[in-house]
Amino acid sequence: MKSVYIRGNASLYGEVTIQGSKNAALPIMAAALLVPGVCVLRNCPRIADVEHMCRILENIGCRVDRVEREIRIDAAQLTESRLPKKYVTRMRSSVMLMGPLLGRLGEVSLSHPGGCVIGDRPIDLHVKALSRMGVACQDDGEELTAVSCGLRGTTLRLDYPSVGATENVIMAAVAADGVTCLENCAQEPEIGWLCDFLVHCGASIVQKGPGRLLIRGQGGLHPCIYTIPSDRIVAGTYLCACLAAGGEALLKGAPCGENDALEKAARQMGAGLKRTQDGLWVRRAGPLLAPGKIETGSFPAFPTDLQSPLLVAMAQAEGESSLRETVFNGRFGVVEELNRMGAGIEVEKDTARVPGGRRLSGKRVRASELRGGAALVIAGLCAEGETLVENRSYVDRGYEDICRDLRFLGACVQDG
Repeated sequence: MKSVYIRGNASLYGEVTIQGSKNAALPIMAAALLVPGVCVLRNCPRIADVEHMCRILENIGCRVDRVEREIRIDAAQLTESRLPKKYVTRMRSSVMLMGPLLGRLGEVSLSHPGGCVIGDRPIDLHVKALSRMGVACQDDGEELTAVSCGLRGTTLRLDYPSVGATENVIMAAVAADGVTCLENCAQEPEIGWLCDFLVHCGASIVQKGPGRLLIRGQGGLHPCIYTIPSDRIVAGTYLCACLAAGGEALLKGAPCGENDALEKAARQMGAGLKRTQDGLWVRRAGPLLAPGKIETGSFPAFPTDLQSPLLVAMAQAEGESSLRETVFNGRFGVVEELNRMGAGIEVEKDTARVPGGRRLSGKRVRASELRGGAALVIAGLCAEGETLVENRSYVDRGYEDICRDLRFLGACVQDG
């Protein structure tokens, strides 16, 4: 079992380059299925979820070649509509292949997607939206099958601005007959990057206002070369690490305007932030202050993917604070392990109350999901003594090499 060993209680100093975005790369890889040719994606992160997506694409008839961080996807010979259970059950993001496969082949079959255990993540929003576009779905409890005799454009409003459902509708609408007006859609930056990629391939997608897209279905998408943007969640994770451990760091390539809610909280907690030509400069030399009340939500609200790393900093801040989770009802799973290290966090329903002022102690802890695993690594950085974080495979789903990156910032972190 892979793990991370940390010797803590030391500030961070140095610079680290932020990897390509997981949440942008995966839907763009899925969207490449709509193009009967070779798309080249640059700056793809070398993470487990991207590797799983490569294997899925190969299993359904694509040729996938990878050299370092460049991936070439040739979907010209796409023939198989049934997704391999072996990889689907490991990765929640596999559900986003529904839209493009319905667009290319008119059908798709997949087992219920797996991934991190962070609460209920039903796919009913995907099914309901696609049904409005002429898709018939059947679910036998183990496998979902969707069939269309021809996708059709329509006007639909999502019940909730789900990122995954938004991505599926966009990809299906690009291949549909007619115009789709999608309302109350997610506004996360990754939605914009997906649309940008499809436009580069010849699609017609226009933003008509906040949470509203107009998509003109058309055939004849052509290949393109596209560069995956930097990962805002990885940048935010390392910003939280600097908050918790203290020190000074340059996050090279950290995206601008995509982490405003976190950066606002970081300033409230006493961090100095400065945007430079190279990225984001972070400094925390003085006391860490409680940020008060934080609440997660759809973009531009505080991202749910960063609440676990922020909890570590909040536990050490001077004063009490709270964090309300409104997106995933199981996102506080990491609290039990953080409390074993001395965080003293109390969870009541959807809110974590953090008393602050705690000194963490190194422990043997176990990751149970991606972002919570990263939070445990951050906790080890600022804890007294030594920490061993087991189940590193969860962390590897979203971080190329968290040990390497933190060593660039002077941390004593090793592969366990």
